Amino acid sequence: MPIITSDHKDLFRTPDTEDKLNLFHMLLNANQLNAMVSLALLKVIHGELGTNDYSDRTIYKRYASSIETLRYRMLDTLQLVVATWKNQKAKSDTPPEWFPDEPKG
Repeated sequence: MPIITSDHKDLFRTPDTEDKLNLFHMLLNANQLNAMVSLALLKVIHGELGTNDYSDRTIYKRYASSIETLRYRMLDTLQLVVATWKNQKAKSDTPPEWFPDEPKG
């Protein structure tokens, strides 16, 4: 976690993939993670890992570990996330921006 300086600039920086993984684990540990939040975070993280070239492979290991932790602690949630992800069908309660590759309409 970044150190907050006296001018608080770190509070207004754009979160990176590691920050999103930290948020995922914080929500999981606080029992505040549900299928929709899991899907949203994992889609964003997965997309960033696919578009950015990380020379340090630990971020990929952390992502894989996050999926494994979710499988171990909340298997039903992971199954729902995977099923929704595979179908790639935006339901009425799922915002379409979670599936940017789908044609709108």
